[in-house]
Parts: sequence; structure tokens; C-alpha cells
Amino acid sequence: MPQLTVGDTRLYFRLEGRDGLPRLLLLHPVGADHSLWDAVVPQLTPRFQVLRPDLRGHGGSSTPAQDDYRVESLADDVLGLCDALGWDTFAVCGVSLGGITALQMAVQAPQRLTALALCSAAARMQEPPGGGWRARAEAVRAHGLAGGADGMVERMFSPAHRATNDPLVDTLRHVFVHTDPAGFAASLAVLRDADLVPALPSLALPALVVTGQHDPLIPAQAVQALLDGLPNARHVELDTGHFPPVEAPQAFADALAVFCQAAA
Repeated sequence: MPQLTVGDTRLYFRLEGRDGLPRLLLLHPVGADHSLWDAVVPQLTPRFQVLRPDLRGHGGSSTPAQDDYRVESLADDVLGLCDALGWDTFAVCGVSLGGITALQMAVQAPQRLTALALCSAAARMQEPPGGGWRARAEAVRAHGLAGGADGMVERMFSPAHRATNDPLVDTLRHVFVHTDPAGFAASLAVLRDADLVPALPSLALPALVVTGQHDPLIPAQAVQALLDGLPNARHVELDTGHFPPVEAPQAFADALAVFCQAAA
């Protein structure tokens, strides 16, 4: 398995596509891993070299023993991995938690990013019902993730896509159930605490905001805050739920590729 240790974290990753092509980094959401991108990567590798790591506490990566993670730590992990692989500049696309991490990377190392794509993400995540992120983290630490799998599928995927019996949905359900509860709970602290709204006006690089028309988790005002705050942003809406790369991989890959190539 391809793994590298960055600071206190062992990171698992997949690196695909021919060396010498433009570089594209893909970051997954909380409770997922690199497999979220399985349907998209074959559409991208003819045009990009693609790096898709598992974030700390997820997939094949290790879980540093901390009660709460900070978005700066996630960004440091990924930037350190890129350093180790010799990736000096690259485009980055992140979904939800991955999008917040990508935003933080743009704040910390703007000179390294050629383009920033944010999917189903917000610069400041709203608290979920039922006690917010803190209560959700406490429940996961106490009971694990298996009991939340059905709700995850209902929230993340549109009813129309659930009806297709897409095998990738089952894969992501399996990944969710087997995510380290400590890593999942610690990552929820990033969604609770990160507030990158004040930093948006300083991020002048080309930005793409991708949303799902049927996404119940990212309110319209959060999308508008990104579009209003980022100086050089445009918006693409797809007929999907919270995970456009899964539900509409071809349309998502095309939109991302055209954006990244234009920004290069």
C-alpha cells in the first residue's frame, strides 16, 4: 500500500495518471475515503495526474490520538504529503470536509494552488440538529458508526440515485461503517470550529463552487457566501445530492477538468 508519514500521521494515498500531466488533488468528506472518487478518476487520468489521499482518521490513514482535529492539521498533513511526493503546485478539489481542508490549504499556501474547487462545502458549516457537532461526536464515540449508516445514505444521496442501486453507494456505506470512530469524531470538530469566511476575499485564485440541486446539507446562503466572498469564483449546479462525484461522475469530471485546464 502507498503510505507516507507526515508529522504524527501515516497517510494512505492513491497516485494515478501519467507523470508530467497537470496535477490534481482530490479530498474526500468526513466518513469516507479515497474510494469516493472511484467513478470520477477514470474520467480525469487522461488529462491529469491525480492524487487522492485518505485524510487522518479515515480509510487506510492513521488516527492521531487527539480528541479534536483542527483544519490547520488536516491542511498540514496534505501539504506535507505533496511535499514528500514532489508536488510543488497543483489544483485541488474537496468535498465537504475535504473542501474546508482545501480552503485552508489556499489560505496557508496560496502560491502552490493553481485552482480551487469546492464541492458541497461551506466556509462555515452550520450546526446539525439534535445537539450539533459536539453531540454527534459524543454519540459516535459511545456507539460507533453502524447505527448511522442508513441515515448517512439518506442524507448524502438523492432519492433518484438511491433507486439506481449504484454499487458505489454500498461501498461508501461500508467505508462509513468501518471508519475509526475516534477519527470520525475528532474530524467533526473541524466542521464545528472552522470558520474561513473572513479569509475568502484574500483568495484570488480561480475557484469553482459545485453544488447538488438536491443537497439538504448545504443551504443556499452558504453557497452564496462562497460566491460573494471569493473574488474569482463561478458556480456549477448538478442534478444530485450531497455527493456529485458519485451521482454524476461524467458531468462532474467534465466541469472540473474544463475549470482546471482554463485556470492553468
